[in-house]
Amino acid sequence: MAGILDLLSSTFDSDFAGKAARAAGIEPALVTKGIGAIGPVVLCALAKRAATPEGAQALFKVLPQSPGEGWLSGITDYLGGGTAGRQAPGAGSIFGAGSNAIAATISEKLGFNVRPLVSMAAPLVLGLLARAVKSQNLNASGLAAAVRGESDAFLKNPANKEAASLVHSALAASDKANALREMFDESEWLKVRNGPLNALYHVATVSMSGPVGLVKEFTAATDAVSAATQTAGAESLVGAAFGDGLAQDRLTQLAKERPESRVVLDGLHESIALIARKSPADAQAYREVVLSAAQRAAEASKEGGFLGFGGTKVSEAEQRALNDIRNALS
Repeated sequence: MAGILDLLSSTFDSDFAGKAARAAGIEPALVTKGIGAIGPVVLCALAKRAATPEGAQALFKVLPQSPGEGWLSGITDYLGGGTAGRQAPGAGSIFGAGSNAIAATISEKLGFNVRPLVSMAAPLVLGLLARAVKSQNLNASGLAAAVRGESDAFLKNPANKEAASLVHSALAASDKANALREMFDESEWLKVRNGPLNALYHVATVSMSGPVGLVKEFTAATDAVSAATQTAGAESLVGAAFGDGLAQDRLTQLAKERPESRVVLDGLHESIALIARKSPADAQAYREVVLSAAQRAAEASKEGGFLGFGGTKVSEAEQRALNDIRNALS
């Protein structure tokens, strides 16, 4: 099988690099530099996952089915289409809750934000592997052997000493973030993840901004959470919980169920109580993220006024809702 890193590099030597740079919002030269650092991390993460027969099967199953000619454009379109703070499909399947830890570690080393490139590189590598598997008729064990072989060769090459050190640091940070995630069971983690959305919903229910306003509020809350993950520590709970942004389907579910305010606020209180008990060092940062998301949502649409003139940035009802959220998080 052709080298995964060579295939990834050749992909970014094409016109795709320019489109990737525009989607990521960085200079083309930084795309090349970033992918040069991220590619080996993705490769070694896959090799680690495929170290057992069960892991090899899991990797084989997560590969996309026969990516067509337009799959590269699909990745950059996803990242450039108003999805700030979200991962393209594939990143979570490789890194789990450690995606933000990976990105934070590499960003600190390179001196610029590589999060969009991490989100881009993960599905790219999976797509390239799917094509190689199909063209060479590889099974799960054959794929795993190829990935492990290239990973070992990269890490043992003296010319890659500095890059290998970065790989080890990034994967170690990812492991710690995933260990933090494992401190919570599925229902508990869902409560943690839903905190900003519960706060957004509580603010939205007291406003009269309508469907368009709700979209603005969700976007504002998402931007606030995305900004928080970029400044969060590599191994923080905020990064682990919100590295892939906010789940819009959860907001849709809340809109359909229309829970009472007390239920929503109780959910917020339960989320901060869980964190205070299991990871107390992260409680304040989590509280600030939720409050920031709520504040930005409240400021997203003016209340009152006419044709965009006049109106109040944060209405009295919204301010009361913000106070409710602050009390629930106390």
